[in-house]
Amino acid sequence: SISSSPSRPYNLEITVKRVSSPFNQSELSPGLVSNWLHDSFKVGDKLKISPPMGDFNYFENSHKKLLFISAGSGITPLMSMSRWLCDTTSDFSVIFIYSVRTQQDIIFREELEFMAAKYPNFKLAINLTGKESNLNWSGYRGRLNETMLSEIVPDLKERVAYVCGSEGFLESVQTVLKELNFPMNKYHQESFGLSSGIKPAFTSPITDTSQKGVVVFSNSKREVVCYADETILEAAQREAIDLPYGCQMGVCGRCKVRKFSGSISYDNDFECEDDYVLTCVAKVNETVTIEG
Repeated sequence: SISSSPSRPYNLEITVKRVSSPFNQSELSPGLVSNWLHDSFKVGDKLKISPPMGDFNYFENSHKKLLFISAGSGITPLMSMSRWLCDTTSDFSVIFIYSVRTQQDIIFREELEFMAAKYPNFKLAINLTGKESNLNWSGYRGRLNETMLSEIVPDLKERVAYVCGSEGFLESVQTVLKELNFPMNKYHQESFGLSSGIKPAFTSPITDTSQKGVVVFSNSKREVVCYADETILEAAQREAIDLPYGCQMGVCGRCKVRKFSGSISYDNDFECEDDYVLTCVAKVNETVTIEG
């Protein structure tokens, strides 16, 4: 996740959270790549990475009053925006709300507090959602709710909202905003994590067996029939063809592979170059040839 500002062009900064095994599930693996970066990555090492993905890459200059809401590692794109706004001494007004479990989970704490102290048009509010053992906390406690949001943002309806976090967090924030009659045409979001409504690849039975098209994998020279209700990734996994994937929402870009020919379609408007395809959300319209 890129957290640096375009106002600092020679400094590209990523934010990586160390990931432990889930609580009471020590048999599950911790974050493989995240922890490797923390423990092993050093100056001079080279990585092959995909281009940045997602929709949080600009905001309208006409919108001078902004509301940033994030949870956990969802802070990173909003931190990039905030750094740019402060660096350029713009006349934007920013209210930055950050939800974390404990004080130890606050990312960029010193910098956020510095920005709030230095820039009068940057207001910071952090709410702790977990059981905090350290009672030395004068900020907000509990999950973001209507009362809390109304107190932090008295001019809520005048602002444009940018929200980033897990799918559950996004759903919760949307509910709160709708309860307060926030104009949702001024709402933008970016998801970190898998939606509870997204089925994991190749776990659900096929309900529509009518043939939609064929996928040709250029490397393995294999052809796979795609049914009407399945994505390219699901069709590949049904035939034991190994393709990379991550969020299964068309957001992270991990599943993107080169498309050489053919036509595909998406249920939603995903930003993907014409000669590439997001296999986790793409469905075939005809014979499609892709890398794999």
